[in-house]
Amino acid sequence: MLLFLNDGIQENKSGIEHAQMKRLKLFKQFQQPAKIVTRQYSNELHLVTRHAGIADADFVNLFDYFQDACTVVPRDVTIRDLKIDPSWRRQADGINYSYSRNGHRVLYVRRRNDAKKHIINLQYFDHYGKLLNVKWYDVRGFLSVEQVYDWQGNIATENYFTPTGKLTLQLVHMKDKRSKEIKTYHLFDYHGQDYQFTGLDELTRFFYDQLVTDRSVCGSGPVGLVVDRVYEVGWAVLHMKNRVSRYMQLHNDHVNNNDDILHSTLNYNYEWGLRHLTDWDGIIALTPQQQADLKARFGQAGTPIFRIPGPIVPDTVLAKPKVPFAKRSKNQVVMVARLSPEKQQDQLLKAWPQVLASVPNARLDFWGYANNNFDRQLKKIVVDEGIGHSVTFHGYTTDVNSVYEDAQLLVLPSRVEGLPLSLVEAQSHGLPIVANDIKYGPADVVIDGRDGLLTKNGDIAGLARAIITLLSNQDQLAEMSANAYVDSERYSAPNVMKLWQEIIADVEKREARK
Repeated sequence: MLLFLNDGIQENKSGIEHAQMKRLKLFKQFQQPAKIVTRQYSNELHLVTRHAGIADADFVNLFDYFQDACTVVPRDVTIRDLKIDPSWRRQADGINYSYSRNGHRVLYVRRRNDAKKHIINLQYFDHYGKLLNVKWYDVRGFLSVEQVYDWQGNIATENYFTPTGKLTLQLVHMKDKRSKEIKTYHLFDYHGQDYQFTGLDELTRFFYDQLVTDRSVCGSGPVGLVVDRVYEVGWAVLHMKNRVSRYMQLHNDHVNNNDDILHSTLNYNYEWGLRHLTDWDGIIALTPQQQADLKARFGQAGTPIFRIPGPIVPDTVLAKPKVPFAKRSKNQVVMVARLSPEKQQDQLLKAWPQVLASVPNARLDFWGYANNNFDRQLKKIVVDEGIGHSVTFHGYTTDVNSVYEDAQLLVLPSRVEGLPLSLVEAQSHGLPIVANDIKYGPADVVIDGRDGLLTKNGDIAGLARAIITLLSNQDQLAEMSANAYVDSERYSAPNVMKLWQEIIADVEKREARK
């Protein structure tokens, strides 16, 4: 059993979550046991996993685990199920309700905007109007957590309950003498004992220790951990009392300066993990070049360095009928990525006026959510360059395949990557690519001149020329589209699974040595 460790999972997923989901499907396809494991609480967690197609049997969350709520039969909790004093005056607030007593609000009922208007939470107030507590309902229909507030309006205590109403976990918010917040977790009557933990990391370590020895979750075979977010959960893994095989998965560049791989400062996401290199049973790189660079810098430590790509092209995609190039929207260019400085959408926007000068009817669509309001900077460039008539920001989409199958060209002008999921996905849907030739990834996907073009990072004029060259030669673009379909087979499920078999064999070998 391999457990894929993450901090959390949200509706708007990053490339890491998408990589985990694809990996999980891969393991299920080849009948290899695996689960995704997260630690952050959300009352809507199972709505997110449902939308992502992740079955409860393939997923474990820390709070679910201790709340005995990994598998719950959903039930409806609506306004009719609440015991509310009939003497309180009720007033509608959209789909929500406010209740008052003697002119003072005492309860606010927040409801979900679905067909049955399920209850999200109940907010209770004292006669001064101060918020006393909030009772949150899990999306599956049980009271999951109660947040108790202090006089200053801050959360003082959070009580977590099982679906049967038993208090099982309590989080107490305190401050030290310097007003720094201290979070203390209390686990009640867990296998007959009470436990206390200072901080989420200590609780997470305990959770992992319980998980890897829980045969009802992990089965009877050896257990290995693949840490997809080492910055968040690496400490807990390396401080476990139960020693199981553990591997640090890299999802992007591990250094800050690709021109000096031997001495550059490390990417903060991986710095702590790489500083404790010998405590891992393996590091997983995404590309052959990254694997070679890691060996050049860290090989003397003796920790094995594997290479497994994150993106996987499913058999269903490879077998899907190819989109005739003539049916694609002519001169439609897309970029599918988070709106973030390292993705360099700003450079593409600055190149776009040159593209329009040669291809006046070209259109540029951005798909992806924004980090740190970077979209504001991008939209200002659109206004300054006067290109608003041909540029559209669409935000995050759950139907990215239709985007790939409608466009004629995908552009990725990033300055740093790992192995971009969008490139492999786009290629598998027959979309030619223009991407910066950086470490790592683009050159592992794009075969320059065959299924796309590789450009030099920072060369805005060169980026514009590449886009113009392809849009102005529809026959060449059509040929690249046909080649893209063929070339994407390098990332087929059987090819990627062969590489994961190396990790599985390593876990079994280490278990046999015990």
